[in-house]
Amino acid sequence: MRFMRRGAASGVCAAVALWWAAALPAAAQVPLPQSPETADIAACLCLQRSVDALGAARIDSERAYEASRREIAELDAQLQNARMGLNVDNPEAVAQFRQLLERRDDAYRRSSGAVFTRYQDVVGHYNERVNEYNARCADRPRNPVLLNQVQATLACPPPY
Repeated sequence: MRFMRRGAASGVCAAVALWWAAALPAAAQVPLPQSPETADIAACLCLQRSVDALGAARIDSERAYEASRREIAELDAQLQNARMGLNVDNPEAVAQFRQLLERRDDAYRRSSGAVFTRYQDVVGHYNERVNEYNARCADRPRNPVLLNQVQATLACPPPY
């Protein structure tokens, strides 16, 4: 009889443990009640994600801009070398020089046009978001338990 009680008790414990394990993930997905503090934490976490995404976009844009500047520098060097050895009496050499000059001008227009404009836009968005984050979120103490709870269920809008 004693054995059966222990078996029944362990069966009940096992059932409670299974129920608890099944209920835990469901409870984790239940959104936290939206208090001003949780809303503020969520907004700051989303701002941080936005800053991170815009920072990555800024780096990519900066690399593209720098690559276009390097291309211009390389073409400038080629032009300088070609200019020193240019035989103006050779129409083929003059045509090749003009083609190189045209390539350099096209590269300059791209780097000072679309590539530069994209770079400026991304840097501007990034700076705005960083300033917003700093004004609203930086150096503010947070309840670490609440912070972890908000992070676990966080859903942010796209950063742009």
